[in-house]
Amino acid sequence: MKKLLALLLSLITCFAFIACNPSPSSEVESTIKENLSFYAPDGAPALSIAKFIKDNQTFGMNATIDYNVVSASEIGPIMAQGKGDFIVMPVNAASKMYKANAQDPYVMAGVVTHGNLYLLSSEEVTLQSLKGKVVGVIGQGLVPDLTFKAILNDNGLLGDVVAGDTATEGKITIRYFAQAPDMLPLLKQGKISIGLLPEPAATNLTTKVAPEKTWFRLDVQELYDDETKAYPQAVLMVKKSVYDKYKAQIDGLAEYFEANLTWIKTNPADAVNAINSVLPDGVTPSLNAGVLSATVIDNCKIYYQSSADAKQQVKDYINKIIAVNSNSAKATADDFFA
Repeated sequence: MKKLLALLLSLITCFAFIACNPSPSSEVESTIKENLSFYAPDGAPALSIAKFIKDNQTFGMNATIDYNVVSASEIGPIMAQGKGDFIVMPVNAASKMYKANAQDPYVMAGVVTHGNLYLLSSEEVTLQSLKGKVVGVIGQGLVPDLTFKAILNDNGLLGDVVAGDTATEGKITIRYFAQAPDMLPLLKQGKISIGLLPEPAATNLTTKVAPEKTWFRLDVQELYDDETKAYPQAVLMVKKSVYDKYKAQIDGLAEYFEANLTWIKTNPADAVNAINSVLPDGVTPSLNAGVLSATVIDNCKIYYQSSADAKQQVKDYINKIIAVNSNSAKATADDFFA
């Protein structure tokens, strides 16, 4: 009997020791940080994460996050290859590519930018007055072009659009440019009188390139929706495996984006330096701190809207641009949204 009691006491002591002293491998597993990556295209979308870059922000996750800003043309292939854990993407491209990596697709956590496009003209302008004029537009088949055409479609003007370099009576002639800097000299010289420009290029035109002219401005976001004065432009896509693991932290991202917006308004030079510090060698930066005033940043409409709150707006926008170009996006099912 004494031997049995001794054995039982020995076993109890052993189990107690194991419970209070987890194995070394368990301790290692709990302290090892996961390595995650975050990608954004240069420009206004990159501004939405500038403070995260500066702070090496991890959002309370047990992870380190490697931040990368790339040229706009590179962001699509990154998602297609499943390279980034977090990716800021144009919403139309995201709708087509979120399942490219079938083993670990992406979900939309939220909208981070809500349009930064403006029609600049050297004379007063309305949508109807665009007939008989040449309008410079950047990014043929991309968000600026698609959004502009969706607005024209809503106003019964899409059938009047032609592409070309010279004006045609009764038609809205679109002249395409690869990037805003290519268009600015022609606007300055009066070779074209109207340009569809993103911020900060729009303000760069009026304050730096051609300040001697009087410029009239139409807010494209207001033309798209006169109530919200916004449309879902760039979205934050997260690998579903990462979202499932860090759901609580990712669902709480709004406060971080709000803090970022406050910071970049008062620290534009530091914001640009942070972004440029993670650009690959050989990529020409698109942001100039000299034109990044608080007003310009407000015009970029950088704020966070959760997936749940933005869901219907995203669906509506996608449907509008598909009506313009059936290959521009893919109708979003529920599995697109976190």
